[in-house]
Amino acid sequence: MQQPVTYGRLLALAWPASVAAMITPLLGLVDATVLGYSARPLDVGAVGLASAIFSLAYWTFGFLRMSTSGLTAQAVGERNEPKVRRILAQSVGLGAVIGLLLVVLQYPFGELAFWLMTRGATVVPETVEAAETYYAIRIWGAPAALMTYGLLGWLTARGHTGLMMAVSVGLTLLNTVLDIWFVVGLDLGAAGVAYGTLIAEVTGAVLGLAAVALVLSKNDGLKAHWREIDYLARRSLKRLLAVNLDIFIRTLILVGAIVWFIQRSAVYGDYVLSANQILFQFFLVTGLVLDGAAIAAEALVGQSLGAKRRRTRHHRFYQTIRKSAVITLVVGLAMCALYLLFGTTLLDIAAPDPQINATARDYFGWIIISPIVVATAFQLDGYYIGATRSKALRNSMIVSGIFYVAAVLILTRYFDNHGLWTAFGVFLIARAATLVALWGGFAKLIDEGQAED
Repeated sequence: MQQPVTYGRLLALAWPASVAAMITPLLGLVDATVLGYSARPLDVGAVGLASAIFSLAYWTFGFLRMSTSGLTAQAVGERNEPKVRRILAQSVGLGAVIGLLLVVLQYPFGELAFWLMTRGATVVPETVEAAETYYAIRIWGAPAALMTYGLLGWLTARGHTGLMMAVSVGLTLLNTVLDIWFVVGLDLGAAGVAYGTLIAEVTGAVLGLAAVALVLSKNDGLKAHWREIDYLARRSLKRLLAVNLDIFIRTLILVGAIVWFIQRSAVYGDYVLSANQILFQFFLVTGLVLDGAAIAAEALVGQSLGAKRRRTRHHRFYQTIRKSAVITLVVGLAMCALYLLFGTTLLDIAAPDPQINATARDYFGWIIISPIVVATAFQLDGYYIGATRSKALRNSMIVSGIFYVAAVLILTRYFDNHGLWTAFGVFLIARAATLVALWGGFAKLIDEGQAED
């Protein structure tokens, strides 16, 4: 029998998911902070440029976590253990294949990416050289990083956000220690950050596999069900690839917006680029703290739609919606208060270089209001991902991307970097508005108990 949807259960799933989801921006803040104490603090900008490329390379394939989470949650709701394991094998295998392709194609991909990122930039040549060094080292971790996406999505769907958090925290701690050693101790600069991240990503994949093995051992054992699975079943692969394609397009547009934000930052020089890189990590931390309730909702929405009885589906679905929305509202207001009261202290820690710090303070107001801007968009994402309403997610992002491009082109002409931040806010508000407009399709899912578009 499935557990009832309570605030306690949502929080038990949400807070570890928030900690795990914050790992990427926290790694960025660790990188920036450690580099701030190095011989060349402007390497923060170099890592920002190269990290934006990895955002394009990795976050574009974030569908591996999202589609795995939604499809697995529905299989858990159906109590279909062979299906749960088949989705795991297919998603992790797909991540490994994509990662290997990125390694094989690293040179042409890197050349194109750096050409796009540095067009119109006014940063010094040393910054670009450091970014290229970072890229050449870290790209070798692509298979491990993308496999981990599938592993963490699977753990989320099964309700094991605590294990997901343990993997992510272990990865972060290791990366922090390695950053300090390579950058402060060995004075390797951006290359040291890259080595630390590469080692941490490979270790994270190993820890993720261990966590999944632990869960499997407690659900019929490690060896059960594998023989009865058709890994190449055409229907299941077709659905997996269809959901993945829609979310791929959605995520590609999202990552493109982020990459363009970083690229446009470089137009305003090294200090604005470095300041925006640090501020954007705060922005991501904000969104991903709020994303905890959304990730919890992914699992519970998917499981509710997998239930056989319509009454059960209806009750669990709307309980999840209402209670997760309340949690998001409370956490969002708390984040606003945190930034308002302690923002200066946080900036002093993250940006020790005086000029970078002063530049970041000029734009910190955008971080203070960011929880209000992102809350609805992130929460709605969780509902749609859990229900695998991938076409709606794709269409919403296409419309929002059009608004973003128009806002950047118009607002930066008159307001420079403030216009850039405003345009990104327009992008997020458009995401929320379009997802609200597409909400009606959920009624059919509750009535029919299927989460396909």
